[in-house]
Amino acid sequence: RGPAAGRRSSLPLGNARGPGARLRAMSDPFRDATDAETAGYELEAHGIHADLSDLIEVKRRIDALSAHDPDALGPAGPRADLLDAGDAWQLRMEVPGVDQSQLELALQGRELVVAGIRETVEDGVRPVFTERPNGPFQRQVRLPGPVEADAVTAHLRGGLLVVHLPKRA
Repeated sequence: RGPAAGRRSSLPLGNARGPGARLRAMSDPFRDATDAETAGYELEAHGIHADLSDLIEVKRRIDALSAHDPDALGPAGPRADLLDAGDAWQLRMEVPGVDQSQLELALQGRELVVAGIRETVEDGVRPVFTERPNGPFQRQVRLPGPVEADAVTAHLRGGLLVVHLPKRA
């Protein structure tokens, strides 16, 4: 068997014959899982059949997530920045289309929770497609240090929520 026996080796893609040549001819192994399944005996010879099957399954799951929710792979909730302003932390969070009356902030120790409701499609209107998230959301931000809870202020302007969190001395 040679010195490489028991170790996984790279595919012989430079070889014009053998399993490597067949794999090279398969332009997109993720396109059709049956291509990889029928070539399974060739893949198993190189010890990569299980690896390829796992990759195909991951690809299927990613496609399913992104088909149902275009933002599924993005951040959980609104995008935010946490800045150190010296004597205070400043949270800037994008909440376009959210009215101030639909926002709620809670400070639990060093955890700031921002929750709200984004506008939904009006009754009697059928969306053709939607890319903007809607409905309820919640975002938790872990603060790097303790804050003076009684001195926290927030304002909303132009879809940007700015929360000023004075540091505790």
